[in-house]
Amino acid sequence: MENTSERLNWKVVIPILLFVVFQSAFNSFSSVIAEIAKAFPDSPPTLIQTIITIPSLITIPISLLSGILASYITKKRLVVFGLSCELAGGLIPVFAHNTIYAVFVSSTFIGIGQGFLISSAGAIIAQNFSGVQRGTVMGFNQVASSLGITGLTILTGYLSTLGWYNAYFVYLFVIPIMALTIIFLPKGQKDVKLVGKGVGLSGLSKVFTPGMIYLSILCFFLGSFNFAFYTNIGMSITAKGLGDSSAIGMATSLNPILTVVIGLLFGALIRITKKFTLALAAIILSSAFFVLTSAQSLTVIAVGGAIFGIGAGIQQASAIYYVMESVEKNASALAIAVAITFISLGVSSSPVIVNSIAGLFGDVNGTNGLMVAAAAYLVMFGIECLRELFFNKNSQIGIVQKTAEAKA
Repeated sequence: MENTSERLNWKVVIPILLFVVFQSAFNSFSSVIAEIAKAFPDSPPTLIQTIITIPSLITIPISLLSGILASYITKKRLVVFGLSCELAGGLIPVFAHNTIYAVFVSSTFIGIGQGFLISSAGAIIAQNFSGVQRGTVMGFNQVASSLGITGLTILTGYLSTLGWYNAYFVYLFVIPIMALTIIFLPKGQKDVKLVGKGVGLSGLSKVFTPGMIYLSILCFFLGSFNFAFYTNIGMSITAKGLGDSSAIGMATSLNPILTVVIGLLFGALIRITKKFTLALAAIILSSAFFVLTSAQSLTVIAVGGAIFGIGAGIQQASAIYYVMESVEKNASALAIAVAITFISLGVSSSPVIVNSIAGLFGDVNGTNGLMVAAAAYLVMFGIECLRELFFNKNSQIGIVQKTAEAKA
C-alpha cells in the first residue's frame, strides 16, 4: 500500500538523508590530494590524482550490480553493506598510511560503497513515497548531499593539516549512520525478479519501459551538455579577457547555494510545473548558456552562472525523479542505476561531444562550447515538451496521490 498521508514518514526520511551524505563523500577529499602528494613525493602526479577518480569509476558498474541485486536482497541490506564498505575503506589509510597502495585499496572499497548507496537511495525513496511526497524527499536528498559535501570538505581540509591520513577519520561518522539505518529504515521489499523460471523476460520489461528508455537516453545528453559549463566557462572567460581563476570561481560560487535552495523548494515546484518540470530546467539552462555566451562583463557572467545554478538544481532533482515515475516501485533500483550510468557516460563524453559539434560551426573554444550547450538544451526543451504534450498525457508527476502507483 502507498503512504497517502500528507505528512512525511521521518523514520524513513532521516536515515536516507544521513547515508546519502556518504554516497559522494569522497568528492570532499580533493583538498587532501595535495597532502598525499607531499607524503609520497616519488609517486607520479597522475598516480596521485587517480586516487580520487577511482571511486567515481567503480561507482558505475557497482550501481548497476546493486540494481540487479535488489531483486534478490532487500535495499536495507544493500545500504548497510555499502556503508560497511565505506567504513572499511575509510579506515584503511588510518592504520596503513605508509604505502600508497593502501590508499588505492581504500578508494576501491569507498567506490564500492558509493555505488551501492547511490543506487539504493533513490530506490528506497521510490518504494516509500509517491507523487509530490516523492519529489519533496528527492529535494531534501539533494540538500543533504550538497550540505554534507560542503561540511566534509571543510572538515577533511582541517584534519589533513594534522596529517593527510587523519582526513579519513570522517568515515567514523558512518558508524552512527549505519546504526540509525539498521534501527529505523524499513526492511522493504525486493525488486521484481528480472529473469528466471516462471518469470521469463517480464521483469526486464518492467524495468525497460518506453518511458524509462527515453529518459535514460535523455539523461546521457543532460549529463553531457550540463558538464559543458564546467569544461568551457573558464576558457570563455579568459579568452574574452574578463578575468582569471577568481572570475571563474565567481561564476560557479552560487551553484552549491542554489542547489540547496532548489532542493528545499522542489516539492512545491513540481506541484506547479508538474510534468513540465524537466522541460523548465532545460529552458532555464539554455537561457543560462546563451547569457554566458554573449557575456562581455563579469557581472553578466555572474548572472549567467546564477541562472545555470537554478536550472542545474532543478535538473538534478527532477531527472532521477522522472525515472522513478516511469517504472513500478519494484523495478526502480535497476532503472535508477541505468539512468545514473547514462548520466555518468554523458559527463565522461562531454568534451568529445561538445567539441565535435562546435568544430562543425567554427573554432573549438570555450565560447563556442557554451553556444553548443545552449542550442542543445533548447532542442531538449522542445523534445521534452512534445513528449509530455502528446506521448505522456497520463503523467502523475506533481499530482498529490491518493491511490496506487503512478507511472509517467
